[in-house]
Amino acid sequence: MDWSSIGNALSTGWDSVSGYATEAFNWIGDNPEAANLIGGIAAGVGQAYLQNEQAKDERAFKREMYERGVRDRQVNPGEIGDYGSYRNTLTKGLISNGMIAGGQ
Repeated sequence: MDWSSIGNALSTGWDSVSGYATEAFNWIGDNPEAANLIGGIAAGVGQAYLQNEQAKDERAFKREMYERGVRDRQVNPGEIGDYGSYRNTLTKGLISNGMIAGGQ
């Protein structure tokens, strides 16, 4: 690998990039109205993109909140815990007033 040829290629590339940038800035200085127009268009496109991304995020957030609400309203029998505290009152006839279970 010849490092001097790589350095020369990078130098040549940098010179062409810096020359292009210099020409672009000179053009902007010579045409301020066109530069303002191009800048306004670029700013408008950027703002529209940002608003679209924010709207996507908001829709995703609302969808997630809706799904959580639906999930929270559903009964999950596997998550219901200890019924032991209710066992004695059910056998004494909480619902039937003791007539079916026979407890008084």
